[in-house]
Order: sequence, then structure tokens, then C-alpha cells
Amino acid sequence: MKTPARKNMRPEDRRAQLLDCAQMLFFSKGFEETTMQDVLEFANVSKGGFYHHFKSKEELLFGVLDRLADGVLSQMAVVVSDETSCALDLLHNFTHLRANYLREHDYPGQVEIFRTMNLNRNLALLEQFKRRVRVGAIPILSKILQKGREEGVFNVEDVETAAELILHISNFLDFALTRAIDARGTKDAELAGDKLQYAIDLQFLTIDRILGLPDGTTNFGWPDAVKATMETTSAN
Repeated sequence: MKTPARKNMRPEDRRAQLLDCAQMLFFSKGFEETTMQDVLEFANVSKGGFYHHFKSKEELLFGVLDRLADGVLSQMAVVVSDETSCALDLLHNFTHLRANYLREHDYPGQVEIFRTMNLNRNLALLEQFKRRVRVGAIPILSKILQKGREEGVFNVEDVETAAELILHISNFLDFALTRAIDARGTKDAELAGDKLQYAIDLQFLTIDRILGLPDGTTNFGWPDAVKATMETTSAN
């Protein structure tokens, strides 16, 4: 059987096609199990055509994640555009976005993507991705905090600095999540799960205190997140 002739596409369309194919493969087979040949065959593109857009499979992954970041930022923008809700409800909706996404999108697959993102060889790309999200999220969260300040709910002097700190705290949770994922199926799994839960609780306790809220006001939005994480299995 002859291979279908490759279609000539505009560069932006070819890039979008590669990202579409990669996203489908990474989430169906897993990042580690997906080979470059899988991507080339699925997208029906030559190796040279691929390298014109991406230098490696890891860069392709972060292209997928960068596009997903656009989706996350769009969801954040929807939250802040709600002019009928009070600031505290907007804050809850904002802080629950991550949990809602993970719960609704093949969480075991998300765990493996997260693990791959945090491998040492990918840390530079990961920081670029996190910065991309932070830069876009700061003005959105700042607007929520400003509304809460005007409503007398949040006791914070500089909303932009507070927003930066709150977003930065999420990195702390990522460290605990990475350790818990690595400990799955080992004798250290229970302890790692307990530490992950404590990290989640501490993250939101810190947010409460930054904003002058009673302890326990904010939360991750998914009570069973740790249990769900520790029950996933490694793709290796």
C-alpha cells in the first residue's frame, strides 16, 4: 500500500497539525511510549518537515502544553469576566481551575505528562511554560484581588505583588507532587501521599493568610486528589 501523498500546508497550519497529532498521541499512548516515528506517520510529515517546526519530541510536548496554557488563561479570563459574583466566589473559581481540569481530563495520563515535564532534562522548558502561565495569570488574579479589596474581603495592600506570590506558591505544590508520583508503588508511598496532602493544605493556608482570610477559606477543590494520584501507575 502506498503512503498517501503529503499535502502542502501553510507553515502555521502544519505546526497546528503536528500539535493536534502529538496531543492525541501523548494522551492516548503516553509521552514516553510515543516515538518520533509515531508522530511522523500520524501527521504524514517528513522528518525534515517536523524539524522545521520543533527541535525534539520534548519541544513538541511543550508546544502542546503552551497551547493548553492558552486554554487555561482563557478559562481564567472567563472567571474574572463574571461581574455578578463576589470576589471570594471568583477566587474559589480561579483556584479550582487546575483541579477541575485534572479531574475532567484523563488524570492518569495527566500525571505521566506532569512527570515527564519535571524530568531534569526538561526543567528549562518547564520554567518557560510556567512563566508563560504566570505572566498571563497575574493581571487576571490581580483584578480578582482588587475587587475583594474594594469589597473589604481581602486585606492586602499591593494586589499585583500578592497575585505574583500566590501564583508562585503553586511551584511548592509541584515539588511535593513530583515526589509523590515518584514514590508510587514503593514503601515510601504512604508517607509521600501524606506529605502531598500537607503541601496542598499548607499552600491554601498560606493563601488565606496572604489575603487576611480565616484559615480554611480557600482549598484545592478536589478532596480526593491525593488518593487519585497515589492510585495511578507508572507508564514505565
